[in-house]
Amino acid sequence: MSAKIQYILSAAVFTAAATISFAPAGYAQTASDTVSFVNFENRSVGVYGNAEAKEDFKRNDYDKSWWYAMDKNNGENSKVVYDGEEHGNVLQLKYPKGCVGPNDNDTPACAAQIIQPLVKTADTMWSAYDIFFEDGFEFQLGGKLPGLCGGKCYTGNAMPETGDGWSARIMWRKDGNAVQLIYFMGQKSVYGDDFKWDLNGTILQKQFTTGTWHRIVNKVRMNTIASPGNGDKNGRVQTWLDGELVLDVDTLRLRDYDTVKVDKFYLSTFHGGSSAEWAPTHDCFIRYDNFTVSTDSIAVKTGAPDTTAPGTDRITPRAQNRATVAPVETYRIDGTFVGRKITRPDAATHQHRNGKKVKVVK
Repeated sequence: MSAKIQYILSAAVFTAAATISFAPAGYAQTASDTVSFVNFENRSVGVYGNAEAKEDFKRNDYDKSWWYAMDKNNGENSKVVYDGEEHGNVLQLKYPKGCVGPNDNDTPACAAQIIQPLVKTADTMWSAYDIFFEDGFEFQLGGKLPGLCGGKCYTGNAMPETGDGWSARIMWRKDGNAVQLIYFMGQKSVYGDDFKWDLNGTILQKQFTTGTWHRIVNKVRMNTIASPGNGDKNGRVQTWLDGELVLDVDTLRLRDYDTVKVDKFYLSTFHGGSSAEWAPTHDCFIRYDNFTVSTDSIAVKTGAPDTTAPGTDRITPRAQNRATVAPVETYRIDGTFVGRKITRPDAATHQHRNGKKVKVVK
């Protein structure tokens, strides 16, 4: 059974009965733990617009801050495409040539923007998603990727000054170097501080590579409050990349009031920065799958500790199917090479956005 099918079955079980403890490793064990799960198997191949995003990225019924820009550029920015047996239907976002910053109200808009006020808030929250930088993707000086935030969700050049909001998004930097971009009380830069994915200098700086699926898992824990308006510096952000713990910082003052929680998933992605040198020189594409937010731990591959259960390791179901080394060559679960033709007679030809034709089963 493919990992994708396992995810769908587990989602069905969540809906049917929250008390049944059945789910593949990699996702929370009950419906009450799973705050949001989007894997695009309910969508047909084609344009993925604001209407679809509203249905899939469930929001609470009181926060009016949800905004999105999925319909820009005549539907060219956001589509559902078929990736192969392992991932099935996935979200493909376009990063247009010369585009910098979100430009959500302009043409061309850069990639896509969603703020999802979560149906459940918590002091500790987990998030995860799978990401695939298509061949030819230009990292340039850097760009933004999805992450969690809370309160006023500070981004841009707005520094938190009263402990009423924070954000912990992800960025790629030059050459694909991966960092966590965190806005918090006491940050050094007006644009948020970079925390390298090098486990405090104890491992090599992690990089995103093109042509291979990566899995990102985040955990954010709010800091304690000594007294209202006076937060402690013990907020914690942890990140795993492809099963390896790559970030663990626990000295963050993310809030000054206990009313500030982890309450939003921030899917905002684009090149930038703001100046032209951040922009790609040609259209670039990223694929996404299995967006998950949970109040319970989300498993990572063996070797990465589950911090909620000391001494135990948890394994994602795709660990045995994905390459764990840097080479770009990546094989799908059915043995076909990403970017090469499948020889099956029942395959249909499709055009990848990176210019390569592959055959995939309908």
